Amino acid sequence: MPTTLPKSKSFLRATDFILPHEEEFARGHWGDENYVVAEHDPKDPGGTTKYGIDARSHPGVDIEKLTRDQAIDIYWSEWLSHRLDLIPERLAIAAFDVYVNGGSPIKWLQSSYNWSHEGAKTLVEDGQLGPKTLSALSTCNQDVILRRFINLRNVRFQELARNSNLSQYLKGWEVRDSDLLRFLNVYTPGSSS
Repeated sequence: MPTTLPKSKSFLRATDFILPHEEEFARGHWGDENYVVAEHDPKDPGGTTKYGIDARSHPGVDIEKLTRDQAIDIYWSEWLSHRLDLIPERLAIAAFDVYVNGGSPIKWLQSSYNWSHEGAKTLVEDGQLGPKTLSALSTCNQDVILRRFINLRNVRFQELARNSNLSQYLKGWEVRDSDLLRFLNVYTPGSSS
């Protein structure tokens, strides 16, 4: 259901990253937004998917006829429900990418924060975006948090690939994580940036 609130800058940047990773184009029309098609991968537990909107998570949505604008409206409603405008933009974008692609983003942010404080367990790792988590994330070293956050997601991807029939997706998931770090301009030790 579309909301009338104007979409935030952070949300729009998130969709700038997510949509290119979630679009499948008709053969011979790569990159042409007029030819985005639904994916029918029998191994995808979400079922039919278009723009990253899957049938399992979005019952009642006609995935086959879904437009880009409709997908963005669905994402906007989800962004608002997760209250992501309350945390710094780079953390919000990373968290939303996990909401779209699967995982526990707030719990991973909390865990990453605790890890960055040498295991001090400053935050309860409950996946809730409460006042202590909001305060901690507003002042954290985002590069450190994001590197650890992506590492936690990679561990999840490796577990999925090892323990299910999803191993064919591992390389793509790892590329997506690398792309996300670049998109968020995260300094990684040993890189030339």
